[in-house]
Amino acid sequence: MTETLETPATHRRVRVWFGGHPIADHTTSVEQAGQYEEAMRRRFASLRVTSEPVLVDTAER
Repeated sequence: MTETLETPATHRRVRVWFGGHPIADHTTSVEQAGQYEEAMRRRFASLRVTSEPVLVDTAER
């Protein structure tokens, strides 16, 4: 799934990277992701922090 203008992502995946290895991986709502990303950037100032849109599949299987 990809984010489009018609179906915006409702969640974001925030990761903290040590080189090529994620050391923290958290998926949450868009509102909380911003706060989490900011906190991780402060705590791990020398590491790369990414935030990517995630589409959550709400269909039952």
